[in-house]
Amino acid sequence: MTTTERTAGFAPRDRADAIDRFACPATRLLLAGDGLTTTSLEAWARAPLRVGTLECRVRGGQDAPVAPAAAVLGERDRFLVRGSTLADPAGTVWSANDVVARLDLDGRITACLWGSAALGPALRRAGVRGRRSLLAVGRTPWPLAPAPVAAAYRVCLLRHGTEPLAVVREIFNPALIDPRPLTGEPR
Repeated sequence: MTTTERTAGFAPRDRADAIDRFACPATRLLLAGDGLTTTSLEAWARAPLRVGTLECRVRGGQDAPVAPAAAVLGERDRFLVRGSTLADPAGTVWSANDVVARLDLDGRITACLWGSAALGPALRRAGVRGRRSLLAVGRTPWPLAPAPVAAAYRVCLLRHGTEPLAVVREIFNPALIDPRPLTGEPR
């Protein structure tokens, strides 16, 4: 764990405990995974996923939609914010994602962030070998529901070598990825 991650208040034991609180073993595996989310979700869906809605914009540092972004990426005046969904061929959304990235990145990375492809596979195709570190997991409202319903989420730090690139928050569709905790609390 880097100094930045420690000062942002992320503890490995807390993350492991949070993952262990989910009732569904498949959900725990997805949340604990340090690989590419798109690949994991495609295996789960048994179908290729594509980027659905996509919005990219530059926002002020205070307006970053993912809370730990500034703490992990450093206090900055502006960030690139990418909001997207991953959907299967039938249009079912599997995840809603927010990426908060530094603006001073190399051109290959910036092109992937602004592009319309899923970020992980796009970075791989561009020769950028990103590494993820899990920062947080838990339950949060599913942003695409008409009424509040809990969904599983995770927040990861994406690095290229030792350089932090972005903070990624992935929220998983609770109709597909079981968010129920072990306590038997209703969805």
